[in-house]
Amino acid sequence: MGWKAWVGIGLAAAIVLGLLVWAMISFRPAAEATGSTPTAPSTATATATASPQPTEFTAPTPGATDSVSKPDEPVEVALDEPAEPVEDVVVDVTSVEAVTAGRELPGESSGPAVAVSVRISNNGATPLDTGGSNVNLTYGGDERVPAVAVTDDDATVWPTTIAPGATATATFFFAVPDAPEGDIRVIVDLLATTPDVVFVGPRPGNAM
Repeated sequence: MGWKAWVGIGLAAAIVLGLLVWAMISFRPAAEATGSTPTAPSTATATATASPQPTEFTAPTPGATDSVSKPDEPVEVALDEPAEPVEDVVVDVTSVEAVTAGRELPGESSGPAVAVSVRISNNGATPLDTGGSNVNLTYGGDERVPAVAVTDDDATVWPTTIAPGATATATFFFAVPDAPEGDIRVIVDLLATTPDVVFVGPRPGNAM
C-alpha cells in the first residue's frame, strides 16, 4: 500500500475523531456544563429572650411607731396662776384684755374681742418643741361657747422651738361678745403628749 493510501486513512481517522469529540461536547448534560451553584452556608441567628419582669412586689414591713396619747384630764388653774403641765415647763397667762379686733374680711368682721397673751418658760436642759402648740378660748361659763379666733396686727405666735432657759410669749385674739355671763376659759394645747392647761377666770371689762 502506497503512502497516499496511508495519508487518506489518517485523514479519515482524524475526521472521525473530530466528529466524536464534537458529539460529546454537544450532548453533555446541562448540569455538567453549567456546574453546580454553591449553596451559601446557613447561619443560625440566636434570638435573646428577655426575662419577664415581676408583676407583684412585697411591701416592706413598716417600722414600729410609738403611740401618742394625750391625757384626758386637763390641768385647770385660775386665770392669774401659773401651771406646770410637764416637768420644767411653766405656762402662764400674762395678759387678758377687752379689745376691738378683727377685720372686714369674708367670714370675719371687726367687733368686741379678748386679747390673751400666754407665756411658756422652758426651765429644762433640752429645747422645747412648740411648733404644734396652740390656744383656744371659750366663754359663757359652763356652756363653754367656742370663741372664734380673729386677726389683728398685734397677734403673735411662739417660735417653733424654745431653747433651754428661755421664755416665749404669744398673743391671740378671740371674738367675744361684750359682758357675757360666766367665766372665760383659756385652753393651752402645749404638746400632743401632755394634758391641756385650762386657765379659768372672769372676762375682762367691755371694750371701749
